[in-house]
Amino acid sequence: MVLDFRVLGPAEVTADGHPVPLGGSRPLIVLAGLLLRANRVVPVDELGRWLWDDDRRRSKGALQTYVLRLRRALGDQVTIRTESGGYLIELDDDLLDLSRFRARATQGKAAMDRGESRRAAAYFAEALAQWRGPALLNVESDALHRDEVGQLAEERLRVREQWADALLDVGEYGTVVPELTRLTRENPLRERLHEQLMVALYRSGRQAEALEVYRRISGVLAEELGLDPGPSLQRTRQAILTGAAGEDVTGAARPARYRLGVEPQVPHQLPADLPTFSGRECDLKALHALLPEAIEADTSTPIASVEGMGGIGKTTLAVHFAHEVADRFPGGQVYLNLRGYGPGEPVEPSAALEAMLTALGVPCEAIPADLDGRAASWRTHTAGRRLLVLLDNANRTEQVRPLLPGPGCLVVITSRWQLRALAATHGARRIALEELGEEDAVELLASTIGLERVARDPAATERFVRHCGGLPLAIRILAVRAAQFPDLPLDEFVDSLPADLLGSFDLADGEGTNIRSVFSYSYQALEPSTARLLRLLGLPTGVDFTAPAAAAVAGQDLAATRPMLETLAAAHLLAQPRPGRYQFHDLIRAYAGEVASQVDSPSERDAALDRLLDWYLASALNASRRMRPERYYRLLELDGLSGGQTFSTYHDALDWFGDESGNLIAAVHLARRRRDDVCWKLAWLLQSYFVTRSRLDDWRSVFEVALEAARAIGHRPGEAGILSGLGVVNGVARQYDESRRYLEQVLTIQRELGAREGEARAQYNLSMVAHNLDDYAWAYEHGMQALEIVRELGLGAFEASVLRALGDICTSMGDHEQALRLADAALAILGPDGEPVDTRFTLHTRGLALVGLGRVAEGIEAIRESVSMFFAMGEHYEAADVLAQLGTIHVRHGEPALARECWLRSVRLLTELGHPDADDVRAKLAALVGSGSGSPS
Repeated sequence: MVLDFRVLGPAEVTADGHPVPLGGSRPLIVLAGLLLRANRVVPVDELGRWLWDDDRRRSKGALQTYVLRLRRALGDQVTIRTESGGYLIELDDDLLDLSRFRARATQGKAAMDRGESRRAAAYFAEALAQWRGPALLNVESDALHRDEVGQLAEERLRVREQWADALLDVGEYGTVVPELTRLTRENPLRERLHEQLMVALYRSGRQAEALEVYRRISGVLAEELGLDPGPSLQRTRQAILTGAAGEDVTGAARPARYRLGVEPQVPHQLPADLPTFSGRECDLKALHALLPEAIEADTSTPIASVEGMGGIGKTTLAVHFAHEVADRFPGGQVYLNLRGYGPGEPVEPSAALEAMLTALGVPCEAIPADLDGRAASWRTHTAGRRLLVLLDNANRTEQVRPLLPGPGCLVVITSRWQLRALAATHGARRIALEELGEEDAVELLASTIGLERVARDPAATERFVRHCGGLPLAIRILAVRAAQFPDLPLDEFVDSLPADLLGSFDLADGEGTNIRSVFSYSYQALEPSTARLLRLLGLPTGVDFTAPAAAAVAGQDLAATRPMLETLAAAHLLAQPRPGRYQFHDLIRAYAGEVASQVDSPSERDAALDRLLDWYLASALNASRRMRPERYYRLLELDGLSGGQTFSTYHDALDWFGDESGNLIAAVHLARRRRDDVCWKLAWLLQSYFVTRSRLDDWRSVFEVALEAARAIGHRPGEAGILSGLGVVNGVARQYDESRRYLEQVLTIQRELGAREGEARAQYNLSMVAHNLDDYAWAYEHGMQALEIVRELGLGAFEASVLRALGDICTSMGDHEQALRLADAALAILGPDGEPVDTRFTLHTRGLALVGLGRVAEGIEAIRESVSMFFAMGEHYEAADVLAQLGTIHVRHGEPALARECWLRSVRLLTELGHPDADDVRAKLAALVGSGSGSPS
């Protein structure tokens, strides 16, 4: 089997030309990240950031699961090694399209350096043939795209330019002109491509068309960027006009910069730096990375866009950086507050240009009257001057685009808006500020109230910074208030804070130190419909949310909601931790909810929450049905319920439950306060997820709330359903007596109701509990009563489950022949093409029976197949439980090394799940090693 790994286009793995299933979108993200660093260790933190932008959502256990899926999908031909702090994929270069691309490109460059242009063109063509579209096209990771895709696209474009150079050298104009024509359309601002096209057209005898290319890009540069063509492009045009374009025009000396007869001033306009500055090391490093280009290059203008929510510390960071590097810019430092957000009208570009030209010493009478003239004059006066320009508080790209200086300067912009267009058209480096980490937040607090006071009570300090949500402005405001009472212990100060969260952050000394006012500037810039969405989302809608959930809250269609969410994210009023998911900063959420209570009527707020609960209920029903079609859904009486998210596969539903579990749990508690009927039904549906992931604590606590809800409205079937879930969760937790107590209540209720199917399910669950209590006779009796009812009702799939359970009981009683007959009867009901969701437990039962009959190899094979099915369905507890049993079987049959392997896998899974069985398996491992049998040979 020949494997081929591809990232240059849709990321995929093929085996003999056929795609290899990888088990979902997240394993694909992990594989893509490993392939981009093939044969190098990729740190766990970096993989985690690509999977989850939000640090709080990162899960080492989940990452290990995705790596496990990849190893299983790729088999023995490829090794993914666990290294200290990360993972490494071992791969021959010929197996990866990115490695092939870079190898051929390197060969092409070497051939060009040797003067072998035709051979170089062939190498470059082979390199470009590796591409099948934009890199990582199907990989759903904003962070990975942000980190890697732009660089890969630039590599590809450079090789295209080198390929064109090689063909120009050998006179292949007929080949290169159509390709360059296409590339210039795709990259309308790429001057190098236009220059190559001009040369190719001229050498083909098409001088007029070559000059038309120059006129076209000149117009685009002027219209889009307000810039003139660069010196190299101008030089090529001049060479065409003079007939010299048959020679290499790219190496000619650049013309001297035009000089006005004005004696320049050297401005030093930076605001004062803070006496103490803490944190932001990574962000400062990103800003410093722009210095070499700003200082050494004289044909470009590096730009940094420092972005984030109000109060996050954008201006503080930018000013601090500017002071750190001011001595590297002898031309001076220009600072301008553009007032994009805040009191007063935003500064118009024309007025901003006048102020900045004046700062350079340009007389008023020499400043042009029109915007284009002022922008051109600004570029002329700044080009090559080594000037640092700090444009603070911008509102949009359109406000700052005319203010960009000429080449050889550095521009730092701060904005609450994501200046994406500036990144696309000018290559701006976007630096998005996040909340301060705990260590940096504590350091900032200590700078105001003193290190000794902070160190005296670490717990109170932690509460203090958590109250501020890591927002620097909030920390500074609250620290100033704490500093007024230097003798008051910090814990008492925190205890004294008002219940009104936002009221804590107001110094009553101007809008700049009032969090409400700071946030209001961003809110007031929104369109009314987008502002309404923000307010309603600020209601108790869960930890985070997707666009469909937001559409449900707003009561509008998804197409209208998506652009509003994009606007809110661009304005840093919402964070987007990963594609498709949004969340609030705690203080922004408090602000949005507060405004909602002032603007929206109680009925409108209630309706929004009801719509959300209905959406979660419908979506959870769809997901549960996809995962567990055999459950007793008639209990919910939801046949008329429609809408919600839909799912095409088991894993889609499981992933949705995993992503939404925090919100669904919050929705259960919200429904308990509002709609008890939704509360118990949503909890009952959550069991499909809880049992798969063994979320025992969440399962138990949610069902206890749901039991209160079902009893509060007197819904006896619902009460029985929730009691059944409590019985099952206690059984999984090995609390069998408690489990039996709940399930006996269920049986009583079902008999009172005359619910035969409910009675059968209660008997089935009681059978398993009695089995676990080693009460085999009573277990068999419960199972036979369940079997009688399901056959009476014709419940085929459920009959298979009961037969399988009876088989397990027979195995425990030593009747392996009967156990095998029962397991085979269950499999016969499920059919030869039964899905893992139906057959996984029965294969396990059959395997145990075979082992008991002495057909050990056959039995172990069936048990291993069931383990694979449990893993495939994400049922890690069941997989761990069966692996533990399999280890015991191996020991009994003289295979300690295989036992050790099974128990190690089992204990790792159980430890990740926090299941009490981990201690039992760990004891078995210790005994095995202590006996000397478990040491690796």
